[in-house]
Amino acid sequence: MYDISLKYFHAVAKTGSLSAASEELHVAVSAISRQISQLEDQLQLTLFERKPRGMSLTDQGEVLYTYSLRNAVEFSHVIAEMRGLNSLKQQTIAMACPDGMAWDFLPNIIAQFRKQYPSAIFSLQVVDSAKATQLVKEGIVDAALTFSLQPEQGVEVSLQVPSPICALMSASHPLAQIDSISMQDLNEFPIALSESGTTLSYLFDIACHLEGIQIAPAFTSNTIGAIYTYAKESDSVIALCSALSVERRAITDGLILRPMQHSSFLQRSLQLQVMSRRKQLTIVRYFLDFLTEKLAEQFI
Repeated sequence: MYDISLKYFHAVAKTGSLSAASEELHVAVSAISRQISQLEDQLQLTLFERKPRGMSLTDQGEVLYTYSLRNAVEFSHVIAEMRGLNSLKQQTIAMACPDGMAWDFLPNIIAQFRKQYPSAIFSLQVVDSAKATQLVKEGIVDAALTFSLQPEQGVEVSLQVPSPICALMSASHPLAQIDSISMQDLNEFPIALSESGTTLSYLFDIACHLEGIQIAPAFTSNTIGAIYTYAKESDSVIALCSALSVERRAITDGLILRPMQHSSFLQRSLQLQVMSRRKQLTIVRYFLDFLTEKLAEQFI
């Protein structure tokens, strides 16, 4: 009896407003509003917080939205299975990750996996960490390999490993021979890091604040490739990044990675995220197991 109400609820939760849901569903705003109110009355719960410029989910609404997303994904899988599309050769593995994981690490893992399963098809969306998590939550991708600072409703963390921020530099850099790098050390050299809005930039700002210093980066970018090349081509630059993002390339190019001393740089973790309680297709399970093994090897 909830089919129509849940459909309208899902549209409002996704779009954030009655008018946007109306445009998407081609249904009058009043009809959608009435169905949402009836659903809340039947459940005896408040699902939305009404605001002047839209509607946001309450905690109870978040739980129901997570259910509706998972239900939609499971239904599409059932249809695919009924149509005979649920075979290893015809399954696509949809992944999302931030630029740091997309530059080298994840494509390398995918290439290794396809040696065992050459018919596997992959799609990879490169987005910021928050967007990667959202894509998992909405069932648009099967999994995300992403940096995280906090848990997210509707998302299950199947593996979490430390992802401290390190300093990348030339082997001829003046600090290349010391064991770890302090914030005061950074103050003496040109710094390269990801642009504002990333977890790395956020933790860098916190560390500067706690140390009572101001450091203006000499170079910022939204791609790790540009940051890496900038550090590679200069004997004085220190680039801040995840070791896992650049380690394989750094060894080949003779660059040095050193841990950062400040505790703020230890707060970040790398997570393999999937939709909570989602039943994964066979080839997806195989790949996630493979990826989990490769990640675990990095921290043995």
